[in-house]
Amino acid sequence: MTVPDYLQFFGFQDYPFRLTPDTRYFFPSSRHKAVLETIRYGLARGEGFLVLVGDPGIGKTMLLRILLKELTEDHYRTALIMTPALEPKELLQAILEDVRVPFESTDSKERLWRTFQQYLLEEAANGRQFVLVVDEAQNLPAESLEEIRLLSNLETEDKKLIQILLVGQSSLEEKLNRPELRQLKQRISLWERLEPLSSDEVSWYTQYRMTRAGGAAVPFDKGAEKLLCEASGHVPRLINKIMDRALLVAASRLERHISSESLREALKTLEPTLENAVPHPKRRLFWMWTTVLVMVLGFGVGLWWLFWRQP
Repeated sequence: MTVPDYLQFFGFQDYPFRLTPDTRYFFPSSRHKAVLETIRYGLARGEGFLVLVGDPGIGKTMLLRILLKELTEDHYRTALIMTPALEPKELLQAILEDVRVPFESTDSKERLWRTFQQYLLEEAANGRQFVLVVDEAQNLPAESLEEIRLLSNLETEDKKLIQILLVGQSSLEEKLNRPELRQLKQRISLWERLEPLSSDEVSWYTQYRMTRAGGAAVPFDKGAEKLLCEASGHVPRLINKIMDRALLVAASRLERHISSESLREALKTLEPTLENAVPHPKRRLFWMWTTVLVMVLGFGVGLWWLFWRQP
């Protein structure tokens, strides 16, 4: 049987659950809005070091894209480092390359440093602030993080020449807590964490993206939204993966709603790629009763020890 294109079946003009971080589909959850406003505030205040952490798929790159769009060239210059597993000299070269400042591959690190400092002074003289954004910063070697700390020393008498935003997964937090990076951690003025959506926000998120795609929100059957929350862990990227497949399954079954059956069929095909895949009901029941049995046995052993082992 030919599977219909679910765009046409549901009346969408675009695929609502693409995995790419398209800012047109930014969903302003309470936590995402609060984090974005805090980072805006920190940049406006001229804070030197800012950190944003969050689990994969939580929406960090989406926030970055929105933020970078707002930093207009009238007031800001920016450099974005996306693959930061770089040694200190390579990091300086990557920054200069991103802002199109010429340098020689044979230049020493000290010469690269002076070149970058001169660039920052020129930008400051023209009334522009420089913002360095490092994505996936948990991959930076400790030596390069120390180099970034040294860059934050560049300042005039009244303001810093560079602001630094480190963005990464939870392991970035662990790395910054290392004793050898204590001086860097002390300079962090804003430290924000993105959290998963709430259960209500998962529902609003799916409706929002479907209407943004030019169609009506496809209704969920009873229990289907709860299943989506459990399977996705409330993480936007996983919601997108599951919903894209669930819409395809629903269209293939000629259903104009999302049923628990459609979701389970979608999850079955996606299970190897999902961190929070929902087990089959029988397996879930097995593990539930296994847990109860272990608890009862543990309680029984505890009572035996208290009463029968007493001298």
